[in-house]
Amino acid sequence: MIKCILVILCLTITYNSFAQKAGVSEKKADALYNEAKIQAVVGDRSKALGLLNQIIRTYPEYYMAYFGLADIYHGTNQQILEKDALIKGLGIAIDKFPRGYKYMAEILYKDAEYDEALKNIEHYNSLKKPLTPDENQLLLSCRFAAQAIKSPVPFQPENAGPAINTSSEEYWPSLNGESNALIFTRLIRNDSTGKKIFMPQEDFYLSRIDSNGWQKARPLGPPINTDDNEGAQCISPDGRLLFFTACSREDGLGSCDIYMSVKQNGIWSNPVNLGSPVNSASWESQPSISADGRWLYFTSNRKGGKGNMDIWRAEQTGVTQNGFPVYGKVINMEMLNTPGNDNSPFIHADGKTLYFTSDYWPGMGGKDLFVVQVDSTKTDVPRNLGYPINTSKNEEGLVVEVSGKKAWFASNQSGFGGRDIFNFSLPEQDMPQQVSWVKGYVSDKITGRTVLAEIGLNDLVTNKSVQHLYPFENNGEFLFCLPSGRNYGLNIEKEGYLFHSENFNLLAENNRQQPLNLNIKLEPIGIGTTTILKNIFFETDSFRLKSESKKQLLDIVEFMQKNATLVIEIGGHTDNQGSESYNLNLSAKRADAVVKYLIDSGIASTRLKSKGYGFSNPIAENSTEEGKAKNRRTEFKILSLK
Repeated sequence: MIKCILVILCLTITYNSFAQKAGVSEKKADALYNEAKIQAVVGDRSKALGLLNQIIRTYPEYYMAYFGLADIYHGTNQQILEKDALIKGLGIAIDKFPRGYKYMAEILYKDAEYDEALKNIEHYNSLKKPLTPDENQLLLSCRFAAQAIKSPVPFQPENAGPAINTSSEEYWPSLNGESNALIFTRLIRNDSTGKKIFMPQEDFYLSRIDSNGWQKARPLGPPINTDDNEGAQCISPDGRLLFFTACSREDGLGSCDIYMSVKQNGIWSNPVNLGSPVNSASWESQPSISADGRWLYFTSNRKGGKGNMDIWRAEQTGVTQNGFPVYGKVINMEMLNTPGNDNSPFIHADGKTLYFTSDYWPGMGGKDLFVVQVDSTKTDVPRNLGYPINTSKNEEGLVVEVSGKKAWFASNQSGFGGRDIFNFSLPEQDMPQQVSWVKGYVSDKITGRTVLAEIGLNDLVTNKSVQHLYPFENNGEFLFCLPSGRNYGLNIEKEGYLFHSENFNLLAENNRQQPLNLNIKLEPIGIGTTTILKNIFFETDSFRLKSESKKQLLDIVEFMQKNATLVIEIGGHTDNQGSESYNLNLSAKRADAVVKYLIDSGIASTRLKSKGYGFSNPIAENSTEEGKAKNRRTEFKILSLK
């Protein structure tokens, strides 16, 4: 996996301290100073250091010599000596060399001495206005970090344990929607005997959880794992699609590209390069797929970005017969990208909450973790996850379970060796929108055999498709994530079978559905077969159809058109509230309303019957509200096959 390293320019460029006038009259000091400058420029730092120290011994008030030392120490990564030289230079110069305070703030910030860093950058700001964008960013980061230390967020990371972590390095965790399968990258540096191998090997490993906890991770194996390195992966919530990064392959378009594999009948397909426009001649990595499959987020340094590394996303425009998604135009996430490095995107199953890493937005130093709300039209201002989740070191590669309560990441904290995988309870303010999921298996009611059906999840309020699986995309199984705030309709159909519908109404704030497992048995078309139209809705005590019924009604019209010999009955049913005559009349009018819609949509009236049953045929007890809701229903029944 490719690592992005923050590069700090040598102070001979950023400080430019040797270009300043010394401010003392001794010609010999000036001459020594100019000679030191020449030696630094030609690369003889040893001679430059000797000349500068000679100036300090002879002319201890010549403050620019100290800044020159700091310049060289910075270039040789000697932070302690650099810091000492800056302190001494500022002690003599006071405010005669304002940039010294900025340089001092930079090194204090890097050392996580945030309060002192803030004092220095604020003093610099008082001497120099306006600040450059980078200087202002340093000021904002110092302010944030100083306050964050004083207001830590809850953070108690737990090591994922020996089934996952080893003496090798484990990192980049990814989870399926049920959070019971963990795929991660392992960097192997030693063979089975402990001997260091010539080329470290990155491969994917899989661990599953059961009643006994996480099971020992096993290699994902071929064709995913190869003799080359694979890394920076993500898996779709249903566990069907795997996206990952591979570099310098024969079919690559750039240095590193994004590949994907489809799991069918328990076997991963040969990975394919996603191609253009996702991949380019530049570097693409760190994919993250949205739960509905619509958006693929990733990191790239391609042209047209705002910084070194930017976050981009591509929209799915279709799917091949082999189940591989096809992507259209790639867009830059402009509102969250910066002149620095913004990467490691993870889009939560709610489709709106994006976690990512940045070394530019105000933070604790290095790469920090951020969260931001995004949609198709706008992006909010990113928010730092705070201390001690973020530190002066690099934090990246965070993923969050569908529940939104637990996050996973890699760290080199004390563990089994190198980087290990950890998890922690996410602070409430960082949690995404609540999301549930529904998992189902589709089979033939008579034979019990798997049925490869067309499965659609729709938003009944907007009448738009949320997710759609064609028969070639599933093995009779599906898993859909259900962010709260929507009324979902599920429709399952297969030629030769009566369709099946389900409703998941998550519009109400207090309607928090628990994850569901459905065993759906499709019934072959035949006389007497019946299905409940769970997405037909009426106004209270009325036979007026609600707009949310439109998708189900259209599905019935399509079903009747495809099966032109059927004669059906629409039956209306109520609970036992009210008189028998009232409910019989209401149920009959509701059935009539559905039939009228079908006739108006072109279905011959001779193929349609309607009947009101009132509360004569309950399917649940009327003693509970849940039972009454089940009894208030509209049924579709096949009467004959002409």
